[in-house]
Amino acid sequence: MAHDKPSNKRAPYPKPLVIDLLPDDPQWDEEGLLPADKALMPLPIVIPPWDYFPQTNYLTVLKVYWGENQSIYEKAWLGQDYPTLPPEDLLTQVPQGLLIPGNHRVRYEVKKWDGNTDDSFPQTITIDLTPPILGADQGRLQFDTTQITRDYLDQHGDKVEGTILSYGGGKPGDVVTWYWNEDPFNVIGADIVSTRTLSRAEIGKPVVLSFPGTMIRGRGDGVWYAFYRLFDRAGNVSAYSQAVRLDVSAQPAIRYLPSPTVVEASGSATSSTLDPTDARAGATVLIPQDAAYAPNDVVSVQWATPGTEGAFKATVPDATGKRFSIPADNIVQHMGKKIPVYYQIETPPAQESIRHELTVVVTASGNWRTIQCTRPQGVVNRLSLASVQSYATFRLDRWMFMAAGQRLTVTLSGVGKSKVILDDYPVADGDITAGGVDVDVQKAVLQDFDVNGPLNVLVKVSFPGVAEPADFPSLKLTLVA
Repeated sequence: MAHDKPSNKRAPYPKPLVIDLLPDDPQWDEEGLLPADKALMPLPIVIPPWDYFPQTNYLTVLKVYWGENQSIYEKAWLGQDYPTLPPEDLLTQVPQGLLIPGNHRVRYEVKKWDGNTDDSFPQTITIDLTPPILGADQGRLQFDTTQITRDYLDQHGDKVEGTILSYGGGKPGDVVTWYWNEDPFNVIGADIVSTRTLSRAEIGKPVVLSFPGTMIRGRGDGVWYAFYRLFDRAGNVSAYSQAVRLDVSAQPAIRYLPSPTVVEASGSATSSTLDPTDARAGATVLIPQDAAYAPNDVVSVQWATPGTEGAFKATVPDATGKRFSIPADNIVQHMGKKIPVYYQIETPPAQESIRHELTVVVTASGNWRTIQCTRPQGVVNRLSLASVQSYATFRLDRWMFMAAGQRLTVTLSGVGKSKVILDDYPVADGDITAGGVDVDVQKAVLQDFDVNGPLNVLVKVSFPGVAEPADFPSLKLTLVA
């Protein structure tokens, strides 16, 4: 009888598939590591299907081996009875009794109808049933203090650190879980602080565990215990370490944060009114004497809503720690508005005071600088055209809160006519250095106005963030020949 034969060129079959094994990785030492709990029952094995060529009256035989030659499974198929391999026949198990600690190999071989036998690649199975071993004194954590106070946390980066000096059987991939609880004989999941996997570089060296201040404060003051437990990659777990008693008094000081006041304003403790004229040198925010917080709390004052025009955060108080200065550059932007003023404790847990509502009024026109005629010299109430050579100059000297970015408009006004001589001019740093803004007006422009009639010089200044420009006092002149 003639038969079609497969190629004589053979390669080893793929490894048997052991689904329960943990993934291999160069950062770990073990290959084919079996979780420890999977060694307590028969271990399922899947044989990958191969190119099966059934032949009448010929057998195909599968054998699975544990170790070098211990057969744990054998199955044969007669060609005419099995046109394909039944999937269930490719499933087997390693008996639980063979799953002892150590490195093992499982492989299979296929004897085909032509009498040739081909092997598979072996699958390594590592079985580890030995948990990590705690060090001396039952692995007790080492702390530099057992008195955990608010000051201690402030001085140590808001954390407490405990050190595992050493332990036995350490391997890359070991996991340490540490706890903070009130009863080390009754441990629950909520007692866990954190869990971390140890790298190769950490094995054999002291391991530092961090207990954050936020966790410590969150769980409260009193007597607490700190300890840990070790797990290896296979899931073997050590005993809990010896618990360390820690006396905790770390709650933040009781805080009382009433609203601040603005020294230059008039009103009540929670609301007041400020005329910018009274704050031309800046404003002062005062924290009440009865405010209560810890001496080492970091305090700042917020002037207006953060991110808005003219808002300012003051972080440096005076020697009393209660007075904060607001620069004059942050006053005028709030004219015609109500702004919040408050202080805040930035030391965790962060907290704001009650807010003070400050109304910044639009200062009266008479409080601003009056523009003057500086060319020709000596002009007081009358401007003589005869004294004007080619142009006249009007000067607005530096005014209260003058700053770059403000915009200046100057207009000449007479009987039945007006002329803008400076239109929405942006104030520059050079103007501030020069101490004011000069506007030159050609004589021909002045001649358009009625002789012996009024010539008023009107000034408006727009401040960033303020809806309406401020009217400065007008210069009132009579234009004469």
